[in-house]
Amino acid sequence: MKNKCSVCKANLDEKKITYTQQLEGKVYVVSDVPALVCPQCGEQYLTPDTVDRLQEVIEKGEQKKLKPIHQIPVFHFA
Repeated sequence: MKNKCSVCKANLDEKKITYTQQLEGKVYVVSDVPALVCPQCGEQYLTPDTVDRLQEVIEKGEQKKLKPIHQIPVFHFA
């Protein structure tokens, strides 16, 4: 049985997404994150294990002051 979207009830697809989190004035972007994604409404679902791993990646990257893979411009909307 396929997983269903809790918003629109469509069948979810397994995909890789880009996860973005803002924390303490910094923006973290993690690519190639496994997720279930609704093809109809776009809702995204992460497993608890994936969320735990994301937190590890962000915390370790911050602690080790890892150099980002990509640099992107961020603009203030004024």
